[in-house]
Amino acid sequence: MNRLSFPFAQIIQEIIDKPADMTQYANKQMARVRDILQNMPPYNCPSSCNFCCHGSILMSYVEYISILATLTEKLSATELEDLLTKRLGILEEQGKLLCPFLEEERSLKHCTLYNERPLICRVFGTTASPCTEDIENPHFPEASFYEAYNLLYYVEDGSFIGLPLTETQALYEAPFDVWTIADSGRVDELLALFLEHGSMRSVICDVVENRFFSILPGGKRLYLDSLDSSEMYP
Repeated sequence: MNRLSFPFAQIIQEIIDKPADMTQYANKQMARVRDILQNMPPYNCPSSCNFCCHGSILMSYVEYISILATLTEKLSATELEDLLTKRLGILEEQGKLLCPFLEEERSLKHCTLYNERPLICRVFGTTASPCTEDIENPHFPEASFYEAYNLLYYVEDGSFIGLPLTETQALYEAPFDVWTIADSGRVDELLALFLEHGSMRSVICDVVENRFFSILPGGKRLYLDSLDSSEMYP
């Protein structure tokens, strides 16, 4: 089993020490998203399938904060340390991160944090791993999706919600594991991991050029505005 060489258990205190208003804002936005999506038609997926749960599941910083708040509320300090130590940083094929909340052994319910799952899991299953079976995905109004998306990724003035990495770069969208590293302030270590493994589908904004990109192993940028959907995450 390949893992990121990062000491996740050492950053627990750094990431759970959040201002109350930050957590309240994240929880409020997630509640609004759930209201928007409450009448979404169900998927017709086989109950035993967890195929789309693989492949670096992306989320906003708001979703990350909301999930983190749920974990700190429901888990003891020992259980939280155990989660960060054993479940974060596991690499699948092509350098993608395994979702730390995927429970492989369950036959009917694979997600240990289902009620707090990110928007991508609620609306698309996920696009990380296309279905192996011919599943007819339910139609969901595009306007409703973007209403929910904007609540999670943007504030009222149009600025996106993220974390600065350097003077010219900010993290916009990432798997839970990557958010924890960025949130701990260990940016140099995160950038070193990006150089080695690529950004693991994380999306970064060049705030000078106002362009979004992913990173390939070795450091090459993959600008998302210059690719079609089939090329975005090779």
